[in-house]
Amino acid sequence: MRNVKRSVARGVAGLGVALAGAVLTAPPASAGSGNYIGFTNNGWFLVDTCYKWQSSTTPDSCDYAKPINTDWRVEIPEDAKGVRVEVTVAGQIAGDNVSPQISDLTRGHCYVLSGYTFRPSITEKDC
Repeated sequence: MRNVKRSVARGVAGLGVALAGAVLTAPPASAGSGNYIGFTNNGWFLVDTCYKWQSSTTPDSCDYAKPINTDWRVEIPEDAKGVRVEVTVAGQIAGDNVSPQISDLTRGHCYVLSGYTFRPSITEKDC
């Protein structure tokens, strides 16, 4: 029994050393602009947001099915020259476009979504 405990202890210690080495040798994360686009969903719907970066090496991305009382954000890549943000309210077939029009990527942008599926609204807020 003592040999089993000693083997387990050595295995755990070895795993800890391996993980510590992986952390020390991990490549540094790419530096972003420090600015972001953030959302708060206070609406009675699920919402998808997609970000189409212009002139950037960062791939386009989406956040899906964010429910009420959820906050999320995406970092603005340093090399982005523009962005097209698409906000889609689940279940809404037609209606007003609630996608923000962002032209200044040198600062953060934050928005609150509110309302109901067929009458969503978006309001800019301080980040």
